[in-house]
Amino acid sequence: MAPRRRKEVNRPLPAHTRVRAGYYSWTSPETGVEHGLGRDRKHAIATAMQANAYVALKRPSLIDQITGKADHTWGKWLVKYRSLISSRDLEENTRRTYKSLLGKLDKYWPSDKPLKDISTAMIAEILDATGAAGKARSAQQMRSFLKDCFRECIAQGWIERNPVDPTRAVAVKVKRARLSLEVFQSVYTVALPWLRNAMLLALLTGQRREDITDARFANVKDGYLQVEQSKTGRRLAIPLVIGLKVIGKNLDDVIRQCRSTGVLSPFLVHQTEDYGNSPRGSQIWKDTLSRRFTDTLEPLKIDWEGKNPPTFHEIRSLAERLYSAQGDVNTQDLLGHSEARMTSLYHDSRGDWVKIKVGTV
Repeated sequence: MAPRRRKEVNRPLPAHTRVRAGYYSWTSPETGVEHGLGRDRKHAIATAMQANAYVALKRPSLIDQITGKADHTWGKWLVKYRSLISSRDLEENTRRTYKSLLGKLDKYWPSDKPLKDISTAMIAEILDATGAAGKARSAQQMRSFLKDCFRECIAQGWIERNPVDPTRAVAVKVKRARLSLEVFQSVYTVALPWLRNAMLLALLTGQRREDITDARFANVKDGYLQVEQSKTGRRLAIPLVIGLKVIGKNLDDVIRQCRSTGVLSPFLVHQTEDYGNSPRGSQIWKDTLSRRFTDTLEPLKIDWEGKNPPTFHEIRSLAERLYSAQGDVNTQDLLGHSEARMTSLYHDSRGDWVKIKVGTV
C-alpha cells in the first residue's frame, strides 16, 4: 500500500513534520509520539531535520548489513551470552545468581536494540536507579555482571568498546558487624558439639563454609590438612601445628576434638545426633552451618549498633585479623586470596599443594 499523500501545507516540511494553525510538531517514526516544536518555522524545520538525522543514524547502515553487524542486537547477544555462561565451570550458587541476573538483563532494553546504541548513560541510569532504591549491593553486582557481559561481547567482535567501563564503581557501605573473639567465645560456649568443631576449624584454617563442611579425616596427611578450595580450586596444605595463642589451640587439637565425638564419620564436622533426614555421622550442609550459627548467636541479645549481626562467614575475617596480629602466618596465602603475593609454587601449573608456612612472616 502506497503511503498516504501529505497535505499541501506539510509537503515543504521535513519528513514526520506538520503544521496546524501555525504550530509545528514532529512525530517519532519509532514510537509514534508527537513532539511540539513551537511556532518559529526556521527553528522547527532545523529541529525536525536534526531529529530525522538522529533516527537515520540509528538504523543499520548498508555496511552493517553487508558485514552482518546489523544482526548484532541486544536480544541475539543475550542468546549467545547465555550459551557462554552455561559453558563456564561455575559453582551452583554462582550459576543461580547468574540466572537471576540474566533474567533482569532481558528487561533492560528491547531485543531488537542494536548493541552499538547501548550507551554508558543508559547503564549509569540503571545502576543509579538500583542504588537509589536502597540496593547498593545489587547495583554493584549488576555492574560487575554487565561489565563481563560486554567484555565477552568485545571478545566475540560484536562491539569495540565496553560501555560499562566509564561508569563509577558502586560504593557499598558495610552493614554487617564484625565478629570479635569475645562474641566468638560466647557463641562457642552454648553451641552444639558439631558447631563448636566447625567454628574452631574455621577459625584456625580461615577457610570458607563449604570447605569446612567438605573437610574429611582422609584429608589429613603427613602433618597437614589438605584443602582444595571449592570456590577457587586452589590447593592448600595447612600444617597441623598452625594455631592461635589467644585460644590456646592448634589445628591438631581441633582435629582430635572432631574425632572425639564417638560417632563414625568420614567428615570432620558431622551430625552427632540423628536430626530429621540427617543420621548420625552425616555431613553438615553449609546452609545448616550458617543457620545454626545465627540461631545460636541471636539469644545472646548483643547490641550491634544498627548493623546486621555477623554470620558464620565472619569467622574467616576474624581468623585473618587474629593471625595478622600474631604475626607468624601469611594470611593471604592461608585464605587463598587471588590478589595475594603468591609463591612460585602457588603458580605452579602442575597443581601441587601450597604448603602454608608457620613462623616469622
